[in-house]
Amino acid sequence: MSSIDLATVDGFGRFLSIHQSCFRYIRDRVTVESDAWHGLDEMVRRIGADLAILGGAETICVGSIVRKPDRLAVDYVVEGSRLGSKVLRNRWLAASDPTVRRACAYFSFAPVPGRWRRICDQLSNVPVHSERAKAIIHDTKMLFALFHATACAPAAQWPRSAELA
Repeated sequence: MSSIDLATVDGFGRFLSIHQSCFRYIRDRVTVESDAWHGLDEMVRRIGADLAILGGAETICVGSIVRKPDRLAVDYVVEGSRLGSKVLRNRWLAASDPTVRRACAYFSFAPVPGRWRRICDQLSNVPVHSERAKAIIHDTKMLFALFHATACAPAAQWPRSAELA
């Protein structure tokens, strides 16, 4: 993800499209009304608003998951992405393209204060060699693999913005 140029319509659109498809895919596989579901649903909504501004479209999530992921794995990936987006936001802020700057819903979505700490505390309470710990590690890797597979999809699968198509 770090090689994608967030300052251009196509680059930012690609970044958002990857996240939209993967977050939607994950959201549709977690328990509705959980903290993870609410965060994912809000991110999907915000990314959709930004893609509408950019004239981009959601791509298809290339990967798949074979079981419902552990909620702590989902929380780790979702809240970790929120923290990561704080870093990437600075690259987006450097954009001079007014269309890119108007697409601000995703990067204005702040992490819930204290939530990352709570997730880390919950993870610390899982016995290291337990079956649950193994499942959390497996599920976290599985979720990251969704993003990796989608980001590595051939360029022909990526939607271009309507302005540049």
